[in-house]
Amino acid sequence: MVSKTSSSMTSTEQLSKRDDIAGHPQGLVTLASTELWERLSFYGLQVILAYYIYYAVTDGGLGLSRSDALAIIGAYGGGVYLTQPFGAWLADRVFPVRYVVLVSGGLVMAGHITIAIAPQLAGLLFGLGLIALGTGGLFPNVIAMMGQLYEDKSLKRDSGFSIFYTGIMIGALVGPLVTGFLQVRFGFHVAFSAAAVGMAIGLLIYTLRWRTLPKSADSVPNPLTHRGKVKALIIFSLAIVAFSLLVKTSIVTLANVNITILAAIATVSIAYFIVMLKSRATDRVERQKVYAFIPVYIAAIMFWVMVLQLFTTFAVYADTRVDLSLGFMTIPAAYISTFQVVAGILAGPLLAAGWQKMGVKQPSTVTKMALGLTVMAVAYAIFAIIPAWYGNLVGLLPVILGMVVFGIAEVIFAPITFSAATQLAPRAFYSQMASLSGLAIGAGASLSGFVGQLYDASYESKFFAVVALCVLATALMLFVLRSWLQRCGLE
Repeated sequence: MVSKTSSSMTSTEQLSKRDDIAGHPQGLVTLASTELWERLSFYGLQVILAYYIYYAVTDGGLGLSRSDALAIIGAYGGGVYLTQPFGAWLADRVFPVRYVVLVSGGLVMAGHITIAIAPQLAGLLFGLGLIALGTGGLFPNVIAMMGQLYEDKSLKRDSGFSIFYTGIMIGALVGPLVTGFLQVRFGFHVAFSAAAVGMAIGLLIYTLRWRTLPKSADSVPNPLTHRGKVKALIIFSLAIVAFSLLVKTSIVTLANVNITILAAIATVSIAYFIVMLKSRATDRVERQKVYAFIPVYIAAIMFWVMVLQLFTTFAVYADTRVDLSLGFMTIPAAYISTFQVVAGILAGPLLAAGWQKMGVKQPSTVTKMALGLTVMAVAYAIFAIIPAWYGNLVGLLPVILGMVVFGIAEVIFAPITFSAATQLAPRAFYSQMASLSGLAIGAGASLSGFVGQLYDASYESKFFAVVALCVLATALMLFVLRSWLQRCGLE
């Protein structure tokens, strides 16, 4: 009898070991791989999007102004994340999260195909709309499933999210390299096709490793009644009709679409916080955690405004201010962001290993976020100093240095913010709290469009210096609130 029990325990232990990879659930590989390929397609499109919009028609572009290009990119970036509350709501109230992610990935792929084959501005806008809807259902729900993997392994949570974010960074590296090369050699539409292939590979990996997802991915945590579903369908339909009328009547135009998206993000964010705080499904302890997420959310918006300058300010900066010669060759302007990503890929696993090795002695989540913001301020300070050594064109090497610091800042801050959202989420609003992380990115994307329009080479140093000071002030805010945030449940 004892022998059988011992044998059974050994078998269970062996199964547990097979289920884990270096102490992390196998679902980490599934979700990180899926997100890697989705981000490959996303950044592969994003890095050449500005050029496609403002390059002349004879160069394969749409021939719009740079101002219009930055406005569209800001609105698209905001729109991608504005749809996330809806995607998260579907997973919390209507369909199991694993199916929401699968269908959403299909919409992303369809959007890239549309942009690749449909000509002119209408094709671009429709394709971007599909990608926005798909990403809205995919991104927050993948983050939510990540959190569910670590419910009983809190000390490894930050480490797991750092590994996960390394997958995102790999996608952000390979995507621009592939599409940047294809755009130069074969044109924009071939490059857009490669982004569609990337998402297809991500979906294939996701379906092949279906069984490694958390068991909770099969259930709906707070399901709607039949009446509630009908009501939600009516509201959703009315929202689509209202937005269509705004566009049709030219109330929403290219000139104001970015501010419209930003206003919508602000409205939805405030509404979400109010709903979570007032809901009967949120208990007293969870309510305190929601309050704690407010300053984290504000800090995340500031951080993403800085990061997403890569696709607004730094897209123009690379195209107009940087000598792109590197030895005997000249690199495409789209490749500037890859140096930031390479640094993130190299630093991400080191950080993950460091947090895991330190165990209970690792810095708190709040301290890590404040550190990430401080490093980001250093990156912008570098770009403020660079013009002092150069005249017309800026040398590539100091730009690469700034991008490296940029990348280190991102892998310190970004994965920890996602981890914080899962730590502070009320159980009834698990995916929806993750979507607030997405809304912070969306607000950052929209604001990056406005900030990018403020950039001018004539006062470049002052521009970057002011930005650095704003980031540093945000880091100080988190540091001051550190004790309160930890008491509220932020580890």
